Amino acid sequence: MFVDILLSLVADGMVSGAQFRRVPKVLRILLAVVITAFLFSLGGFMLLCAVAIDGGAGVRLVCGAIAAVCLGYLLFFIRGV
Repeated sequence: MFVDILLSLVADGMVSGAQFRRVPKVLRILLAVVITAFLFSLGGFMLLCAVAIDGGAGVRLVCGAIAAVCLGYLLFFIRGV
């Protein structure tokens, strides 16, 4: 539970740091690249699970919805940066 709290704080700090104008541009770009790579990999993995899993339509819809949320958030994040 403690690790979950720390990881959520780190992720939130990275997102807000990448969108904050007072952070140096090189650091903002580095943070944006890390977050983009994470969201692409998570969205791609969930999309792959939705295609490859043999658990029925409900599981495929849930995996596809999670992938859509990840990739949709990525679009709004990149626009904010």
